[in-house]
Amino acid sequence: KEFVIRRAATNRVLNVLRHWVSKHSQDFETNDELRCKVVSFLEEVMHDPELLTQERKAAANIIRTLTQEDPGDNQITLEEITQLAEGVKAEPFENHSALEIAEQLTLLDHLVFKKIPYEEFFGQGWMKLEKNERTPYIMKTTKHFNDISNLIASEIIRNEDINARVSTIEKWVAVADICRCLHNYNAVLEITSSMNRSAIFRLKKTWLKVSKQTKALIDKLQKLVSSEGRFKNLREALKNCDPPCVPYLGMYLTDLAFIEEGTPNYTEDGLVNFSKMRMISHIIREIRQFQQTAYKIEHQVK
Repeated sequence: KEFVIRRAATNRVLNVLRHWVSKHSQDFETNDELRCKVVSFLEEVMHDPELLTQERKAAANIIRTLTQEDPGDNQITLEEITQLAEGVKAEPFENHSALEIAEQLTLLDHLVFKKIPYEEFFGQGWMKLEKNERTPYIMKTTKHFNDISNLIASEIIRNEDINARVSTIEKWVAVADICRCLHNYNAVLEITSSMNRSAIFRLKKTWLKVSKQTKALIDKLQKLVSSEGRFKNLREALKNCDPPCVPYLGMYLTDLAFIEEGTPNYTEDGLVNFSKMRMISHIIREIRQFQQTAYKIEHQVK
């Protein structure tokens, strides 16, 4: 009886560790002490003479996952992109195709999005006074969104010639549509929100020359990422899409704020409100799923 209980307990512990290591690898990437403690604990477990073959194999697999670099993720990092950009003269917007811009924008958006550690999604830190200290990566993602939106508006306005402005608007809308096909809904919103800025929206003579197809496409894209009905259309698109994908982070932050504000941490009996914790966990699991699948897009230095 004691042997059966010990085997069941060992199995349970190994299952928890396997799930932790595979689903929440960020914990171990950012904390060397934790990784070393788990590895030494598993090595100790493996010295148990009564350990069954499958248990020994499971422990060895967890150790292997913790101690080796992931060969599948050889994607370029944000830091490497920044270093490569130094000293390189950027080519003008006109020299790049809509497909090139959409792909590079998607790669950048995903690299910024995947850097957010899941701890930043707890406690609405992004709404507090010390938000830059508590949620630096969420704030960087927000800044990136605003920077790209500013860049798009600047690219349109810097052209004094009406025809040049029209072709720039049409090209950015084409970029947004390719981003939609790449499941980069964040970029779709970056582009459509810049089109709605008063500085762009008020260009009446320019908009008169924009083709009907482009205007229809803008309407279609705006409906997709509209906040109406708690982002109803965007949620539907995310539900039906396979990663890689870049969702709009603001949608999840709104959900988390809604749960935090509307549901207490403890029940009336003073017990932990697991129903609330499950709702938060469900949202973070969805975010992590999109963070973990990388795009197979090559970075273009130009």
